Amino acid sequence: MTGEKMLIGAALLLLLAAAVLMLVMVIQLRAMRREVEATRVQLAKMDWGVMLLNGVQQLKLATVALEQIDKRLQKLEAIEKVHLSHINLRQGI
Repeated sequence: MTGEKMLIGAALLLLLAAAVLMLVMVIQLRAMRREVEATRVQLAKMDWGVMLLNGVQQLKLATVALEQIDKRLQKLEAIEKVHLSHINLRQGI
């Protein structure tokens, strides 16, 4: 009988532990749901026009920078060609 009581006690302890863990999970899931809802509300309140305008301005600046880099690369390629032709002329090729 003592062994059976110990098994029943262990089973009850495990059930209690499982119930506590489930309760903790439920509390955490509810907190996560509240955070998701708060995030949705914040996203709905945001002024997307200003964000898009800033994004367009950043893209324009990036385009100008890339065009400048491209022009500089073209100049460097031209200088390299002149330099190589000068070396070839010196070597008599």
